Amino acid sequence: MELDKKEAEVVGRAIQSWEDEARISKELATELRGSYSVRNANVDAIAIYALISAVSCGLLAFGALVLDEKWIELLRKRWGFSENIVGILFTFVAGLFVYLAKRRMDSSKGAKASNEVYNIAIILTIAIAITYWTRGLLDGPGNYALPLLFAALTYGGVAIFLRSTLLWVTAIIALAGWWGAQTHYWSGGNFRFLGMNYPLRMTVFGLVIWGSSLVVGQIRSLAFLKEVTYTVGLFLFLVAGWTLSIFGNYADYEGWKALKQSHFWFWALSFTLVLAGLLYYAFQYKQETLRDLCLVFFLLNIYTRYFEYFWDRTNAGIFFALLALSFWFVAKKAEQWRGKTAG
Repeated sequence: MELDKKEAEVVGRAIQSWEDEARISKELATELRGSYSVRNANVDAIAIYALISAVSCGLLAFGALVLDEKWIELLRKRWGFSENIVGILFTFVAGLFVYLAKRRMDSSKGAKASNEVYNIAIILTIAIAITYWTRGLLDGPGNYALPLLFAALTYGGVAIFLRSTLLWVTAIIALAGWWGAQTHYWSGGNFRFLGMNYPLRMTVFGLVIWGSSLVVGQIRSLAFLKEVTYTVGLFLFLVAGWTLSIFGNYADYEGWKALKQSHFWFWALSFTLVLAGLLYYAFQYKQETLRDLCLVFFLLNIYTRYFEYFWDRTNAGIFFALLALSFWFVAKKAEQWRGKTAG
């Protein structure tokens, strides 16, 4: 069994402790130490960097060859293909990639990272296919809700079929785009829908996705998507909530610029209280993902409030010194809390 360095240290300390307390014999301790090996972290790092490079180069190549529609349009017009024909062709290409990805997944189940990289080709070809399929089906000029909904459903279905978290994240992002475009269309092009501006609408959307992770986790065939749904939904909720703390439920950008930021103190205070409550819950019940994301946004919230209210009134050095002191105090208390819970 292979363990990373930190896991091996924990196991080694546990075995040594059991041996020192005479809970196990020296022979058994030696046998246990020989039952695992330390994974080569350098090899893992090289593999990760190689995958990142492969993704970057693949995206650049695809962007240069495919996303630039000039050559597609040139070939389409030269051969007299309609947009539907192009959509059909890329649908077959996407289907072929899905078939190959399924075969690859079945034959190399341990190579999850490289399998997910392969799924990028599926994401891009599906996007092109849906773009050409729906060009003649747009419900009114400038309404992109229909293709985004098709994309979200398609990505979601393929994600479940291939058990791909990357495709599932793409489906959620496409669904977020659909929600924004569809509510804009339903509101007749206004910035408010049911009294909500874009930040408030996306906050509600993020909250729904975050909460839906509970439902996803209860369905056996979707249980593997619970964690990623939880994380993406929480992230969308916090990002939208942060923008809401800046703009409030204000729908006029020019009017917003004319107002002082103190006008939106209620939204800033509400976001701060929500973060504080979530952080307390995360530390109390050891919710690591919730804790880490909320800490990041708590820091972002503090910096945002400083630039809004104190940038022209407070010496920057004094402010950041106090900020550093407060974070040191929080870190010290967190270490003490961790020591008590570990003991």
